[in-house]
Amino acid sequence: MNILNNIALDIPQDAGKDFLTKLMGGRINPQLEQILDSKRAQCAQQIEPKAVYELFPIKKVEGEEVFFSTGHVFKGPNISKILKGSEIALVFVFTLGHKIDALIRENTKSGDTLATIVMDALTTSMLTLLGEKFSEIAKSEGIQEDGWQATCTYSPGQYQWTIEEQKEIFRMIDPDPIGVSLNDSYLMIPFKSVSGVYGFGPADNIDKTKVACELCPRENCIGRKN
Repeated sequence: MNILNNIALDIPQDAGKDFLTKLMGGRINPQLEQILDSKRAQCAQQIEPKAVYELFPIKKVEGEEVFFSTGHVFKGPNISKILKGSEIALVFVFTLGHKIDALIRENTKSGDTLATIVMDALTTSMLTLLGEKFSEIAKSEGIQEDGWQATCTYSPGQYQWTIEEQKEIFRMIDPDPIGVSLNDSYLMIPFKSVSGVYGFGPADNIDKTKVACELCPRENCIGRKN
């Protein structure tokens, strides 16, 4: 298993603004923008970007199930679609760490609702940046031969891949070294964490879905990517 600590992120000066603008219905007032500016550096100091990942050979995709050579199985119509045609899968968990969760909890307990909303938008944006950085790492590991490409990434809890499938992710890799655990509701702790999978194989064979949102009918989702 591969463990990455202290992943460097380049956080732009307007981090969080786009997501907060969507969250507030298309515009943010000067008060929110001021809070955003004041909290950005604070959040950046508290994040601890880390990741774990491992590559697994795919034995076969049959119906709505993906069978790995290790005996593990993913179940669901969309994850089987994504991985059909791939020869290997990279299973991962990445996180912003416990400190940022604690900071958000402190603001929530203080009753500062606006600051909590802003910090959630900021850390969601930072988690997206970490996802983009990890995508580069994953593709450098998974594209092992000329003519290979990567699928989009897919995660438990996304459309038609149940959150219970987190159990199989956590059987395949152990995120404990980066401080991530799974609670009884199959949610990860720290909250600002993401698990998922990429598929890799010959470009002519792999699934061509560009982003996971293409498989989801929720057109008005705030996190939708086209």
